[in-house]
Amino acid sequence: MNIMFETALKYIDLGSYDKAVENLNKAIEEEKNSGNEQTAIEYTCVLGELLANMGKKNDSRKAFLEVFSYCEKNKALPKQREIAAKFLASFEDAKSAKPIQNKAFISRQMRKRK
Repeated sequence: MNIMFETALKYIDLGSYDKAVENLNKAIEEEKNSGNEQTAIEYTCVLGELLANMGKKNDSRKAFLEVFSYCEKNKALPKQREIAAKFLASFEDAKSAKPIQNKAFISRQMRKRK
């Protein structure tokens, strides 16, 4: 396993997500440069999940599109393909969903009128 990937996992455990993203990107680049495209895609899937959890939807979507595309083209990594597909679908659902105002929001707005 790549040392930068291991370091990224440690940063995730510590809650240092920006450092984890930095190290994941380095690990992905190292694997691509070494010709280990499949390992790079596995790491990209982890990166996509981390970015999604950080609220960076656009960056996460980009990572998951790369994962999904690789998996489809090479008929490989079914687990990563499934993860990518689920996240991409959730991003699309969130785009098309209309904002819902809950009771608390409506109550606050009504009090402002008085």
